[in-house]
Amino acid sequence: MLAALVLAQAVVAGQALFGDWSIRVHGFMGNASFVLGLVLLGVAVVGRADRARLLLSAVLVAALFAQTGLGYVGRETAEAAAWHVPLGVTIFGFAVYLGTRVSSSTQTAPPPT
Repeated sequence: MLAALVLAQAVVAGQALFGDWSIRVHGFMGNASFVLGLVLLGVAVVGRADRARLLLSAVLVAALFAQTGLGYVGRETAEAAAWHVPLGVTIFGFAVYLGTRVSSSTQTAPPPT
């Protein structure tokens, strides 16, 4: 779900740059991505996920936090905006990886006895 939201943000950003969409929608979606990342980290904590999954979720939240900050600072400085794009691509890949890691581990889990 998070990966789909991040991908949609890229589409909205492209439409804002080359079309007639508002970049504000991209910002709202970015804030929503960060909140969703926090929720997913909370689910990992409450669900007592293994250490690796907790660490990966925490790294993802840290990247989302940095991405949100770069988005706001990028309104004023080109350097922050320049880092915003590759970090977004990295977050997308990381979210896909984490999502497939979680889904594959739930599919291979032994049945409860």
